[in-house]
Amino acid sequence: MSSALRVVAAAREHHAEFARFFAGLELDDPVPEVDRWVADMVSGTIFLADRGHFVGYAFREDFGDLVYVRHVVVAAEARGRGVGRAVMRELARLSRDRGATRWELNVKRENIPAIRLYEQCGMRAEYATRVVRIDWPNVVRLPGSARPLVARIVRPEDDLAIEQGLRLAPGKLARLRSLEGVELAQLVEHGRPVAFASFDARFPGCFPFRVAAPELARPMLEHLAPLRRPDVEWIQLVIEDDTATEAALVAAGARTTLEIVHMSGAIPSEI
Repeated sequence: MSSALRVVAAAREHHAEFARFFAGLELDDPVPEVDRWVADMVSGTIFLADRGHFVGYAFREDFGDLVYVRHVVVAAEARGRGVGRAVMRELARLSRDRGATRWELNVKRENIPAIRLYEQCGMRAEYATRVVRIDWPNVVRLPGSARPLVARIVRPEDDLAIEQGLRLAPGKLARLRSLEGVELAQLVEHGRPVAFASFDARFPGCFPFRVAAPELARPMLEHLAPLRRPDVEWIQLVIEDDTATEAALVAAGARTTLEIVHMSGAIPSEI
């Protein structure tokens, strides 16, 4: 890292800086308010400063051996100066220090410079992810299911079966359970979890939203419907590596709002 750059651990007083960088993600998501940011994100957030001016930002989540890099943003005026590489270098150091060996992230498909940077950091593209929004009235247009499904609350003793059965990172559900305002839901068939959603009514949306088959999307959404905000007519879903479920949602009237690439790899010893 350049000697001119300094790592700054996030604190409550940095919320305005966080909001500035969050806007740089160019998402439709609302900026988390200060109390929520402090509770859910500050511990995994770093900034890079150049002579007192914040020029880089990152937010990560730790899952045992795996680090999920959720946000990386470089200030517009600092791009092309190696700040992004410096952010990734610091994230790699922090991750290695806590014993992690692998990391992953999502990046917009059209962000070629970022994809090249992440490739230089040992990551490779794994699969496509689509973010879709479906209006609640259109949920009934999704395929129905006659399968013997049971909706259950998600208890800590359920976590391992859900994570293994629906391809979620170990420790993911424990992390989600710690977040304020997030509801965890599952559908079970013959005692086996076949659908899972982490629903945040404040946005509103689900990430992750995992179903073992496309026809399970409708019963899961109908299970979540009573939790919806009455003033919002849509729900946003992050569909990872599941083109069949995405196609079913689009056929029912959902609109794709974002196309991203999921990347992962070993954390290198040097960047």
